[in-house]
Amino acid sequence: MTTSRRKADVSQDPLRSYTDTHTDAPTPEHTLFADDLKQGTQLLDGQYTIIDFLNSGGFGITYLARDSLDRTVVIKECFPGALCQRNGSAVRARSRKHAAELRSFVQTFVDEARSLAKLSHPNVVGVHQVFEDNDTAYMAIDFIDGKDLQDILESTDQAFTPDEVVVLLRKMLSAVEFIHQAGILHRDISPDNILLDANRNPVLIDFGAASQDLVEDTRVLTARRVVKDGYSPQEFYLTGAEQTAASDLYALGATLHHIITGRAPPHSQRRLASVAEGASDPYVPLDGNYPGYPPGFLATIDQAVRVLQKDRPQSAADWIALLPGEEAEPEPVLEPMAKVAEPATVASDFLARNFGFVIGAGTVFVLAAVVGLWQLFT
Repeated sequence: MTTSRRKADVSQDPLRSYTDTHTDAPTPEHTLFADDLKQGTQLLDGQYTIIDFLNSGGFGITYLARDSLDRTVVIKECFPGALCQRNGSAVRARSRKHAAELRSFVQTFVDEARSLAKLSHPNVVGVHQVFEDNDTAYMAIDFIDGKDLQDILESTDQAFTPDEVVVLLRKMLSAVEFIHQAGILHRDISPDNILLDANRNPVLIDFGAASQDLVEDTRVLTARRVVKDGYSPQEFYLTGAEQTAASDLYALGATLHHIITGRAPPHSQRRLASVAEGASDPYVPLDGNYPGYPPGFLATIDQAVRVLQKDRPQSAADWIALLPGEEAEPEPVLEPMAKVAEPATVASDFLARNFGFVIGAGTVFVLAAVVGLWQLFT
């Protein structure tokens, strides 16, 4: 299942950008998608007001909104289009046979949104409220003033210098390791789901396909399966295939490949078929073909996008350890002791750390005293 999207540029004032680029008559593309909430729709007893439609995917619809304190936020609505349809503002199952599945989907959305709301990382979008309305569920998400990597890459041939790519990868690996440690797989990392804020700081967004599969790797969520050709690993295409942290790392590696080369890697299913047939992998390694990067840096990306999961780094921490310049933490150096208010405590700590030295020094002191006395009385 691929995603479709329609976006307006909100790099300046979001309200101005949206109102200036839309007229009262809806655009033909907007007319085709009739399930989104319309401008002015209020949620949670008026705490949020919809400003405009942002984008849609297989699992939900995203809107720009204002909250009751007049702050710009993003609202993610749980709307699995294969299971539901709009009836006024309410979300209804497409048929009776879909009702239980839809309710289960909404509950899963709420549970995982609550897990996301507990996360706090500078490179992960913040979820600050989860609520139910219109017989479905919503996330209120931080509005990031910036553009996504897809837009940036489409607008220029040289979007990032090698030094900027190195910094971007390190920050994204920190973010991915953070969510994985929380037991969450993103499952949809791609250039359009990484925003650069006003300070060019990358922020991972759109957890609509996310799941807590990292806790139970073999759990199958076919209703929420999403693939993006070029970015999704081969296991995302196979119903029931195991999805692990290495799956997210493939998608991140493919995104970095696009940043560096201007295009995504070859389709992972085509790569898998070639390897299975005994032919060579159509993927062309980055390492050795793009100057300006630290030695070995590009090789780590090549490893992350290997066809088979077992051949990739198994965690973001593993990938970080492969990056050039990553060395073991140096042994801590003891600072000279400063004068403090409780010398007895300092003395006891010093003795505990340097017991052998103190005993040795004491022995030397006693011997020196004995020699001094012998010289004095002889």
